Amino acid sequence: MLPDVPDGIRVASRPGDRDGGIGAVTFADHLARLDVAALAALLEQRRDVLVEPVPRSLDQLALRLGGADSLSRALPSMDRDETVVARAVALLEPPDRAALARWVQASEELAGEAVDRLCARGLAWREGGRVELPLRLAAHFAGELGDFRSVRRIAGQARVEQVRDAVAALGGGPAGGTKPALVQELERLVTDPAVVVAATERLSPAADRHLRLLLDARGFSLPGRVGPTAVELVDAGLLVAVGHLPELPREIAAMLLVDGAVTGRPAVDAATGPVDDGRAGAEAALLALVTLLDDARTRPIAALKKGGVGARERARLAKSLKVEEPALWIDVAHAAGLLAAGPGGYAPTAAYDRWRDEEPVARWAGVVQAWHALDLAPTSREIDDGEVAPPLPMHSGAGILRRSLLRAAAGGGSLRSAAEHLGWFCPLHVDVRYAGREAVAAVREATALGVVTGDRLTALGELLVATAGTDAAELARRAAGLLPESRGLLVLQSDLTAVVSGQPTAAAARLLAACAVAESRGAAAIWRFTPASVRSAMDAGWSADELRTDLAAVTGQELPQPLDYLISDVARRHGSVRVRGVRCCVTGSESEIAELRHTRALRPLRLAQLAPTVLTSPNEPDDVVAKLRAAGFSPMPEDADGAVVLAPRAAGPAPEPAPRAPRRRIAPADLAARLLSGDPPEQALSATHHELARVATHLDDGELALLADAVDHGRDVRIRYRNAAGNHSTRDIRPHHVYDRWLSAWCHLRDDEREFRLGGIEFVAPVG
Repeated sequence: MLPDVPDGIRVASRPGDRDGGIGAVTFADHLARLDVAALAALLEQRRDVLVEPVPRSLDQLALRLGGADSLSRALPSMDRDETVVARAVALLEPPDRAALARWVQASEELAGEAVDRLCARGLAWREGGRVELPLRLAAHFAGELGDFRSVRRIAGQARVEQVRDAVAALGGGPAGGTKPALVQELERLVTDPAVVVAATERLSPAADRHLRLLLDARGFSLPGRVGPTAVELVDAGLLVAVGHLPELPREIAAMLLVDGAVTGRPAVDAATGPVDDGRAGAEAALLALVTLLDDARTRPIAALKKGGVGARERARLAKSLKVEEPALWIDVAHAAGLLAAGPGGYAPTAAYDRWRDEEPVARWAGVVQAWHALDLAPTSREIDDGEVAPPLPMHSGAGILRRSLLRAAAGGGSLRSAAEHLGWFCPLHVDVRYAGREAVAAVREATALGVVTGDRLTALGELLVATAGTDAAELARRAAGLLPESRGLLVLQSDLTAVVSGQPTAAAARLLAACAVAESRGAAAIWRFTPASVRSAMDAGWSADELRTDLAAVTGQELPQPLDYLISDVARRHGSVRVRGVRCCVTGSESEIAELRHTRALRPLRLAQLAPTVLTSPNEPDDVVAKLRAAGFSPMPEDADGAVVLAPRAAGPAPEPAPRAPRRRIAPADLAARLLSGDPPEQALSATHHELARVATHLDDGELALLADAVDHGRDVRIRYRNAAGNHSTRDIRPHHVYDRWLSAWCHLRDDEREFRLGGIEFVAPVG
């Protein structure tokens, strides 16, 4: 997450205006200069701003694109060249293209290509020869300079001979001259990349380490006396002595923090393996998910007390269901909304039934995009203290690395070659401690999902990368020809078994799960019909005729005689013995029991007399007590031991979780045309918006619009909140109303109602 704008960096008076000068071109002005096609292309890459309520003006669009949440989503897509250029622009503020190219040690053409890529995603824009960054992005990189002072301020406090020594050490002009002339010459030298690089290359290893420590200290003096390494840095001209204390100038610190040169995209070797469409892997992935979730429908996956599915349960699933990598399918199913925790463990959701009946390509598109968007690696959940059980969330950058690796290998590239250059494709994440493990996990999982085969992306994998950021429907539309419908074959045999090859239909899977028992699984699964399994189907409501009809329908053949006899035999005995459920008993004197039996208002309780003084009811005890009292009687409830249960003191209603409602998205071209039309439709600001604008003056207009819309229409928003103790958290909330300086909302993080101080809300972003 991007930090707040640091102290000492002045917030511009207009969106995107870092200088704040009169006539300065803002980010919104730059967006207004684009044509519809160019703006739509930018919005296509920043799809988070397409969520309703969409920006009503270009000013609001600039604010949304420059917001902390939107920039945090876009930053992982920056490659190393883009990062070097953005850092150079923020730290050095080059006045023209030539200066930028010189400071990133590249040709103007190569540096310009990196700038073009940033501009295409709304992470930069050009104004004349300068490159500008959105305010928060500039502050993000410029914050690395901390409290370093400029060379002019340092030299102004130094003695003239100390300034002269620094100029001479850097190879400057003659030793003579006035102090102002020497300071001007020193400024020229410390802003010349060639001079600074040459000075650093002559340093000893010890002096170089000392210089890095100074950078880490961000302008604060290191404790202790001035040692030989500091003296070496002074002699090299990299530190300027002020009395007896040497200091690192801001200009040199900025140049060192740029840390690298623009090199251009590294060459990724072409993959040498055969091209594959990915169909076999995709079908195997769907079969694994269906097998896991169909089984979880009748036997929920056991959960640990702390949540998640433990290693022992996953081993059982792998053995009994013949499903490799259960952690992958548990995480993917949970991320796709097909699996959720319940009272008995993890079981399929209502969405699973709808997903199960969709075409294979639509099912695959939904689950593969859920996997692609995961922030963690399902098959690499190890932490220092063990592992985090799936599908529990965990902090991980594996998702950023996964998406970068697949993007780098797109177009027929070698995954192994792309992995060697992850530091360029994913510079803001790659951690040498985990990068190798996470890259291996990404390839392993992608192979299981049909995205990768061997050392290259499949045709389905290429489409996944090409449609990143769009919805699953678009991926399914483009992949329809690669993953056609294929029905499994179900054959009933005379030995009371059913052989299922491929993937059965949803109806066949439900029927088999109801009336048969799985004996073996694999490419072909074997199910066996037993008296107990057929009885369980009848227990669930199937009649003998319905079972015969449904089995014949899914197989397209007559039932074998042994199976027909088995169904008839079980049906003949089924239900001959009955067990009546009794939830509560009502006791009293014979006269009271007789009165209760004949009271018309109590007929809904379905009272049955077991003895002269005992009645039974299938209703819950609380319901029976309430209806008896409503009819004019005065009953008291008892516990299982016969002790009277006193009514609890009155308490407020328990809060209920608020179901999430997805926001509608608008097409990029439609929003671009609307905003550039010259007369975009203005919406009247609600009373909530005016109230928020009066109280939450630190939020920009785009954030106020999002928050007001959430309050007025019951929608979710994401906020970064700072509590009274100064602790930060990011959470999704559904606001209800604003009162004074507080916001009442349902907090999805805490699953409870919470009140938020409006002054503690640091940013607002859409959820969707």
